[in-house]
Amino acid sequence: MKRRLDANAGKGRLMATVPAQDGLWNEQRSRIKRRTWLKAAAAVAVGGAGAWFMWGGEPVAETGAMQGAVVHHEALTAAEGVDGVALYRKLMAEAAKRLETVDTISAVFHKQERIDGKLQPLNVMEIRVRNKPLAIYGVWRTPDAGQQVIWRDGAHDGKMLVSPAGFKRRIMPIVKLLPDDPMAMAVSRRPVTNLGIWKFTERVAALLDEELLRDPAVSVKVTKGDEISGRPCTAFKFEHVKPSPTAHFKDVTVLFDEVLRVPVAIEYHRWDDKGIAGHLEESYLFENLTLNVAMNDADFDEANPALKFGTNK
Repeated sequence: MKRRLDANAGKGRLMATVPAQDGLWNEQRSRIKRRTWLKAAAAVAVGGAGAWFMWGGEPVAETGAMQGAVVHHEALTAAEGVDGVALYRKLMAEAAKRLETVDTISAVFHKQERIDGKLQPLNVMEIRVRNKPLAIYGVWRTPDAGQQVIWRDGAHDGKMLVSPAGFKRRIMPIVKLLPDDPMAMAVSRRPVTNLGIWKFTERVAALLDEELLRDPAVSVKVTKGDEISGRPCTAFKFEHVKPSPTAHFKDVTVLFDEVLRVPVAIEYHRWDDKGIAGHLEESYLFENLTLNVAMNDADFDEANPALKFGTNK
């Protein structure tokens, strides 16, 4: 008597015909079960609270990254319309030039995103990033306090290392995933390799022509009076008073740090399907952003005992 085994083995399909009475069938089935269990454990470990919401749980509030991190004072109008657009272009071009002299950053990074129509929880994490060669370390404050991530250019076959928090770390101390792995992208709109002020600034600058100015009916207003981390910010607000057939947003707010001379926050609302009210699409903010922080390779090394990466201590 023989059985035919057809199991997904990662690359391609493994086809084998083995005698049922020997141990190969049971051994192969055991390996499949282990592989399935490991994938499930990795999904739980990486997904955290975001995956919990995707699979059920409490509704997520549209908190946004700016709530609690931005201090509002009396808003003073600085520019409007075409003058506001010109100022936006000027500041973003200057920011790109400024960042050519920045090698490293540290910050508390806030983000909230809608993925596949479902709003994820507000994530807050302490990060440090080196631009060249790119290296990233982050540890979550919320929602999965203590979860860590490391990615280094040229290390681990391009995979990021995730050390989950709490009981998940006991199940699987370290998870290795490519930055664009479906498990990782299920809880993040962009791969971890985009983390940092450089890619953020490129995206904010490009957004002007790619989305914000696609409809000439958009209103543009620039104000002063906001603060992040005790530093004054210039706020740019782009808004549609009604749904537009050419642009998807209801309003977009960008905050530009006047001291560091770089953009530090953006919040984006879209019209809902009925065209009645906007909902939060994505929101990002760098709090306590510090440029050119002294760092070395050990700051991004999972073997560094100071990081306690993958340990239960």
